[in-house]
Amino acid sequence: MIVYGRRPVYEYLRAGGKPKVIYVQKGVRLDDDLLEAMAGHRIEMVNSKELNKLTSVRDHQGIAADIGEFKTYDRKHIMNVSLKTGKPVLVVDRIQDVRNLGALIRSAEAFGFAGVIIPPRRTAPITPAVVKTSAGAIFHIPIAIYNAAKFITEYRRRGGVAVGLDMAGKDITTTKIPTPVALVVGSEGKGLSDVVRKSVNYLVKIPMFGRVQSLNASVAGGIGMFWIRLFAGRR
Repeated sequence: MIVYGRRPVYEYLRAGGKPKVIYVQKGVRLDDDLLEAMAGHRIEMVNSKELNKLTSVRDHQGIAADIGEFKTYDRKHIMNVSLKTGKPVLVVDRIQDVRNLGALIRSAEAFGFAGVIIPPRRTAPITPAVVKTSAGAIFHIPIAIYNAAKFITEYRRRGGVAVGLDMAGKDITTTKIPTPVALVVGSEGKGLSDVVRKSVNYLVKIPMFGRVQSLNASVAGGIGMFWIRLFAGRR
């Protein structure tokens, strides 16, 4: 995989990543922190057209890195960390917009979640665009590719609780949520799949007070993650 953008490349290097090669556009000035992180790695200078072709985009900010295959984790690792530490888990279901997926991963890392579970089907795969939207946060949080409903079932069997965001659910601000907990976020159009909806312990919704009665999936997920991180197990 070739990731692009100054923040994603910097965060990859800061996380201890070892790229095959870092591509830098000729004439581009990079921040000192990024230059320091790049020290000791193979660097290849290219022109803008070459970098456009390598990344298939134009908003690469003059830098890209070939990181090989994206590293994923076994879902048991994430589950064990969550059950042992009490940190929540984010499970996504049918999130097909790469920007929403990247934003959700960024929020999960920011709020200290144990990891993210991404189904292998009907959900956007990990792409350079997802990495870019996550601002490189994806390199600092474990990601597992696994069936959402199966993970929820296993998580619950081992003592965890699964909560799904759904407009038909109870107000999250008045719902007592125990820990450890897995928060499940579905697509803004179709929401949670039937099998996942039936797998969770209960459904919650984000209360809204304006005329628009729906939120972008990543926004709703971010609010849900913040609330769970702050109040789950404390009420």
